[in-house]
Amino acid sequence: MDFYVVLGRRGERVAHRRRKTGRVGYGHRVKKEEAMKWFEKAYDGIIFQAKKKKKTMTRRRRR
Repeated sequence: MDFYVVLGRRGERVAHRRRKTGRVGYGHRVKKEEAMKWFEKAYDGIIFQAKKKKKTMTRRRRR
């Protein structure tokens, strides 16, 4: 079963509100590795490696 979640820390709303917006500092952002560790610990989950996408050749447009 495939699913995804969006994780955030307290204070994340500051960046998304209309008035008095602010920035979320680098140290307060949730990193990918940190989120994966939290999921494994909280839900005893197993995370599989994602399949690599095939590279497709892009063709140039003629003008």
